[in-house]
Amino acid sequence: MNQRTPQSPAPAHGRFAAMLDGLSRDVHYAFRTLLRAPVAAATIVVTVSLGLGLVAAVFTILNTMIFRVDEVRNPHELFGIERPAGTPERFTRDRYEALLRDTDSFVDAFATTADVQAWIEGVRREGRLVTGNFFSMLGVSAWRGRALTPADDEPGRPPVIVLSHRSWVQHFGSDPGVVGRTYRVNGTAFEVIGIMPERFRGLEVIAAPDFWAPLSTIDLVPNIGEGGQASNDVNVVGRLGPGVSTGQAVAQLVAWDASQLAVEARAGDPPTASLVLTPRAGTVPRPAEAMLVFMPLFFAFGLILLIGCANVANLLLARLVTRQREIGIRLAIGASRRRVVWQLLTESLVLALIAAALAFGISRVVLNGIVYAITTSFPPEIGNLRMSVPPADWRVVAFLVVAAMASTVLFALGPALRATRLQVARVIHGGLLGGGPPGRARDALVTLQVTGSVLLLICAALFLRGTWAAATRDPGVRVADIVNVSVLNEERRAAIVEAVRGDPSVETVAAAWPGFPGSVPAYGEGATGKQVVRYQFVSPEFFGVLDIDVVRGRAFTDTERSPNEAVALVSETVARELWPGSEAIGQTLRVEPDPTIGRPADAPPLAPQTSEDPLLQARTAVVIGVTRDVVGFQIGGIRFGRTGVYMPIDAAAATTALVTRVRGDAGVARRELVDRLAAIDPNMAEVSMLATLARTDTYILGTSFWLTLVLGALALLLTLSGLFSVLSYLVEQRTREIGVRMALGASRRTIGALVLWQSAKPVGIGVVVGGVLTIGLSAALLATPAAEQIGATVQLFDPIAYGASLLLIVVACAGAALAPALRAGRVNPLAALRQD
Repeated sequence: MNQRTPQSPAPAHGRFAAMLDGLSRDVHYAFRTLLRAPVAAATIVVTVSLGLGLVAAVFTILNTMIFRVDEVRNPHELFGIERPAGTPERFTRDRYEALLRDTDSFVDAFATTADVQAWIEGVRREGRLVTGNFFSMLGVSAWRGRALTPADDEPGRPPVIVLSHRSWVQHFGSDPGVVGRTYRVNGTAFEVIGIMPERFRGLEVIAAPDFWAPLSTIDLVPNIGEGGQASNDVNVVGRLGPGVSTGQAVAQLVAWDASQLAVEARAGDPPTASLVLTPRAGTVPRPAEAMLVFMPLFFAFGLILLIGCANVANLLLARLVTRQREIGIRLAIGASRRRVVWQLLTESLVLALIAAALAFGISRVVLNGIVYAITTSFPPEIGNLRMSVPPADWRVVAFLVVAAMASTVLFALGPALRATRLQVARVIHGGLLGGGPPGRARDALVTLQVTGSVLLLICAALFLRGTWAAATRDPGVRVADIVNVSVLNEERRAAIVEAVRGDPSVETVAAAWPGFPGSVPAYGEGATGKQVVRYQFVSPEFFGVLDIDVVRGRAFTDTERSPNEAVALVSETVARELWPGSEAIGQTLRVEPDPTIGRPADAPPLAPQTSEDPLLQARTAVVIGVTRDVVGFQIGGIRFGRTGVYMPIDAAAATTALVTRVRGDAGVARRELVDRLAAIDPNMAEVSMLATLARTDTYILGTSFWLTLVLGALALLLTLSGLFSVLSYLVEQRTREIGVRMALGASRRTIGALVLWQSAKPVGIGVVVGGVLTIGLSAALLATPAAEQIGATVQLFDPIAYGASLLLIVVACAGAALAPALRAGRVNPLAALRQD
């Protein structure tokens, strides 16, 4: 009996070569097909690249925060040595040095403060104070000059400073001569010894600080903690030794910490030792929270991509209908449906990959544009904005490739399946499919586009209304001509006060502690018991400078300028809450400061306040007047300046700020004051306009408005483009049908109305779905813990914003549909009937 010899399978390398050859042929054929319709191909590439570029911009930010570790030596060996939230004990330099001396889990460790603010030649900057081994432990050298060394951190050494590359570019104009120069930092001469590389962030998540200085200069550049008190606290970062696990290191650290606390405990049981290790590779330690922060932006940009894909899908549906004869012939001569679908997907994938390359450039333009717009428009008086363009790496490229493939499936698979589901014999003989299922698919895609446009435009309208409300909100005090002066050099306070009072642009000077619109939380005790109030020390001129009316009683007299004067004024609200139904004037008020009021339960404890500060001690006063309530300033849903209790002080008192009313333009007066004070000491005071603070919420909302407006306009443009293309294609496809209708007596108006009705249904559904979806998202936001701040910032159910947005979209869609409708009404019936 003869046995058949089994056929050996083809070698693996042969199958792989055949697969590559087939792929190469598919790609080559795809290019030839696309070159026959260059306009359609270019439209698809541009549409998809816009959406991909926007989404890639957000991913680049997340990549910088979550995935891209800092460019230092072995970053995954770095761990922060921290105490859990709520632990009162802190690390100091002495304890840091004891840790290095008494433990061996780490081969090295450095200490750094939190952000410190310093005035460099009169301009506020933010930096870090670090131990001298900071740069050597990270394995980073200076780009220009040199980095800090342990010798620079020894007491008595000349103070030096190292600049970040971002700060060198943004604040020093990329001047190569900066290295070696001396600048006054908080009034003391510091020499710039180096500039760090561009990509070095110093283990920061977003951007490097402006500078690094030795920890030994903490007296010259004080670390101000919560409560406004100088702090010696440091953060410690160590590099694990070879073969040491985090568990072993934690066990040794807890044992060491327990022994330290036991020695330091003076009475009673020592605090419980507790230390944790947190990875410090320059990424966000809790990536899930970072994702939640950027989810709204991802969602908004993703909508643009989704709308673009819907637009492309509609375009592909139209193109593939015209290619049905070609597809039918390929199926008739033996090509499988799977093979044809793969070829159509290959064409779309080629377009998507080209779009991904273009999207990379778009993402860089978007990020550079956003950073430039924010850094150039951000009011410097509000604060120092640390921001740089996040770099792109291989993860961004990989994300774009994966997103391009996903987009291909999103916009191309449905049309490809639909195009191959046909009757071969009918198609070969010139018959095309009717408008049934493809029409439903087109309508669904138009509905999707309109829904996304509605959502984005309503958001833009809500932010616009919020911006307008913030810009027109009356804070209840005089704003336009008020300039604040915060004294930084207490040794020269008398000279500062005299210079301010003597400036010709200054009309009146008042004093306040804390600086207006600040206040201190406290418990106020009256007839109803204790109530939460906010108090502030002010001079007698304060009420006149800010136009705060005293509605009953009197204000402070010129002789009442000391905190020891047992008198106080209260607002109408405080008077009503503490002494309901009775007159507040003449009542005794007990004020007990408590900085923990309003702080989250899991927030780290505040540093203990010094008992020497009389302004932070409990006191009793007699109410001599009642003032009008001050609405205050709202910033990000948090309100400032709603002081309820006023007590007397004078401008000569330490730590008070000066509140001045100026003549003429506040901006001009501010510059004159800056020049006048800089002639004495460029680091002695911070001068700011109250109008700038009043614009803060307007600026934040305005930025959100412009972003959502651009996105909404882009979404609407894509939607209108898609609607116009679909209706134009329908008119062309149904020319014969239109000719028959007109030959049977249909008027041009009837034909035009028929085409308009084609768009009315999907647009109407999209408008309703988009409105309902926006309402649902708004309700979900108001159910979150941030509901109070969100509701105070924007009115999420503003009927005017909803109505105006929906009307705009309906009118715009009607305009896009009008041209194809008019074209349909101009069809020549005889010419249409003669078509094959």
